[in-house]
Amino acid sequence: MELFSDLAITRMQALVFGLLTFPITVWIVWTDLFEMKIKNEAVLAMLAIFVFAGFFLMPFGDYAWRYLHFVVMLLICFALSATIGMGAGDAKYIAAVAPFIALDDTGSIALLYAIWSVLLLVGMFIARRSGRLRRAKPDWIWFSDDRKGYVPFGLALAPTVSSYFLFGYLAGGPRVQESLSLLP
Repeated sequence: MELFSDLAITRMQALVFGLLTFPITVWIVWTDLFEMKIKNEAVLAMLAIFVFAGFFLMPFGDYAWRYLHFVVMLLICFALSATIGMGAGDAKYIAAVAPFIALDDTGSIALLYAIWSVLLLVGMFIARRSGRLRRAKPDWIWFSDDRKGYVPFGLALAPTVSSYFLFGYLAGGPRVQESLSLLP
């Protein structure tokens, strides 16, 4: 918890964004787990939450600049998708959630993503080598020969964002008073 005690996100932003996006996080984890896909509707829902809730939760200047996060990450991630094979759903999802992340929090979000990615890879390693699971779910997409080299990173990306909101809420953020002053 100490690692994430100095997040720039306010407690109010973390609470509202966290509550509004959590059902979409569950949806993304579910579809990526069983279909290895992040649905466009989920990506658009995440972006819509920022568009509408962000307007009320952030000072207008900060809110407007966050759209630059979206554009920059969309360009970077689509370049990665075209060159090294990053999943297009992952690329769109990263771009859609980029506006939620304060620029000062990029190190924290990267650390959270690294933690969730390691957990995902260890879980995949165990699942793919589990004879019992293979017998119980022989048609599971993770076990098909044409998917052996694929990793459904939505299983790490979505919990990363929810964890960011959780830690932002628990830590209170340095600008808690600022966010409270925005309330009527």
